[in-house]
Amino acid sequence: MSQNKSRNKLEDKKIKQTKNLSNPDFESEFEKIISEVEKLVTPSEDEIKKGHLAKEELEKRVKKVLKSYPEIKYKFLGSFARKTWLKGNLEIDLFLLFPEDVDNHELEKKGLEIGRKILDEWEERYASHPYVHGRVKGVEVDVVPCYRLRSTEKIKSAVDRTPFHHEWVKDRIVGKEKDVRILKGFLKSGGIYGAEYKVRGFSGYLCELLIIHYGSFKELILNGCFWKRGMVIDVVRGEEYVRSDVSVIFVVDPVDSKRNVAANLSIDSLAKFVEMCRNFYQNPSEDFFTRKGVSIELDVLKNEIEKRGTELIVLQFKCPNIVEDNLYTQLERAKTKIINFLDENDFMPLRGGYFVSEGNCNLIFETQVREISRIKKIIGPPFEEWTHVRKFKQRKRPYLPYMEGGRYHIFDFRKFTTPHEGIRDFVQANPKSLGKNIGEEISKGFRLLRSVEILQIHGIVEYLVDFLRLKYDQV
Repeated sequence: MSQNKSRNKLEDKKIKQTKNLSNPDFESEFEKIISEVEKLVTPSEDEIKKGHLAKEELEKRVKKVLKSYPEIKYKFLGSFARKTWLKGNLEIDLFLLFPEDVDNHELEKKGLEIGRKILDEWEERYASHPYVHGRVKGVEVDVVPCYRLRSTEKIKSAVDRTPFHHEWVKDRIVGKEKDVRILKGFLKSGGIYGAEYKVRGFSGYLCELLIIHYGSFKELILNGCFWKRGMVIDVVRGEEYVRSDVSVIFVVDPVDSKRNVAANLSIDSLAKFVEMCRNFYQNPSEDFFTRKGVSIELDVLKNEIEKRGTELIVLQFKCPNIVEDNLYTQLERAKTKIINFLDENDFMPLRGGYFVSEGNCNLIFETQVREISRIKKIIGPPFEEWTHVRKFKQRKRPYLPYMEGGRYHIFDFRKFTTPHEGIRDFVQANPKSLGKNIGEEISKGFRLLRSVEILQIHGIVEYLVDFLRLKYDQV
């Protein structure tokens, strides 16, 4: 199907659905709440002043230090430079731009040296390569080294694109800063702001591109109600169409047409965004911009756990000292491995998840089966497959085989009859399959907690309310 036909079909579907789901009061309701929403997301005068004082001090320091490194330039980038940061999220991004011919090792070494010299307090962090995070006058600062390139064709690492992103966005976002902040507040409240693996949501740069593309937060909401997987948004051309080879959505990077700015966005975060747009369109409210804490009595939660009749299990172990994105990637892998194991062993898993608290990783699972019979049925080959039949019958089993539906079957004993016994056996036997660093920590030791025992874990209450999908009138 051509892009034009795909686009027309998408527009026709929008028109048809809008007629059925339209909210004639949306415009007036939106205008009523928007001034209050702006207050929730717009930094105060004090916060703005604090940011500018920190920037002035930082600039004074970096100029002084760079006298010893005349080949290195600097630039303020990111949301602070473009005035799109969210209230309470003040952070300054200072990029150190190195000549193209500088060795990568030297770039990293000098970048860290300069960062340490200009920050009041600091720690090394890692992304594409090491950078320094710290504070100046109480404001968080990232000092990031990158290459000073003429074009994106010579990109050596992801951060090298950032100066190009800034140049493309800075003038186009003028006058739309409040819409970007409103969008960020909307996404943050919904738990889908941030491209890191822990969230797999919308990056700040993606937020700015979407506002540039649609013109305003309101227009994004109206269009977001009809987003679908496979969508391509080309901001430069002002086009939208569907592509069969796109699994989530593809937002074309204006400075690199082959790159998807929404590459880290998960299908579930996309679906949640569409749901949020629809709910907000049906009933605009300030509540969409405030994330409420959960308050629930432990007795109520204990009662919920007991009445479900399921088995809740937490596998807890020390967090390995690795980059956060790597940690959450391994936690996702471990969760999937254990879910598959539980499924293959007939424990009927309902859901799996994970969270980090007080230096501990917690993998949590809920199964429909608390205990299963000691006996299991093994399905063998059909009677026509003589070679496979012989092998099947030659295996030592405690029972005789029988025929059912033209296939051989046999009873055997299970190795374990409860999901927590199964998980214990699986992680002890296969720690490396769960992820290199996680596996190493599990090999050193772990705890398995069951049912109401899990309530002793710090920070689990709010997580459980979401994990068990409790309605707010239940809490």
